[in-house]
Amino acid sequence: MEWEIKRGANGCLLCNKEFSEGEEYYSALFDENKAFARKDFCPACWHKGKEGREFSFWKTKVPKKDKPAQTMINIEVLLDLFIKLEGNNENHQKNLRYVLALYLIRKKVFKLKSLKRQDGEEVIVLSHPREDREFNVLNPRLKEEEIQSITTEMSQLLNYSHLDHEVQNIAN
Repeated sequence: MEWEIKRGANGCLLCNKEFSEGEEYYSALFDENKAFARKDFCPACWHKGKEGREFSFWKTKVPKKDKPAQTMINIEVLLDLFIKLEGNNENHQKNLRYVLALYLIRKKVFKLKSLKRQDGEEVIVLSHPREDREFNVLNPRLKEEEIQSITTEMSQLLNYSHLDHEVQNIAN
């Protein structure tokens, strides 16, 4: 399954207002027929038309042309996406959750607590110390190329072009 990959829009989906350099706007992921679609909104349309149908969202800013592209990843967005994928049985989204878990381990958000077998499959038990919470993540036994493919899709979807480079070694 492939996601509809779309970079940040040049303007608001609802009012068609074009975003200007340095302007803040909202990006949201919507689960449409078991595929994520990214949609962007100006603050006015976001606040008046927000119906809670989005799967996940974040506030972002149009980069300035004379500044380098964003190099910081919003860990809270990735953590929110990881949590919202809990219990999802669709294969591609389970695979995404696994890749997010690997990334969040690498960034020291999660600690690997243990490995266990559940219904004949390997499950990774993660500790989230900041919230004193544990998560179970199915290990889908992805090949390195599959992890890289999901990482590329994720970075394009969230508009984190440098994420690809940071995740290259997470499965090693």
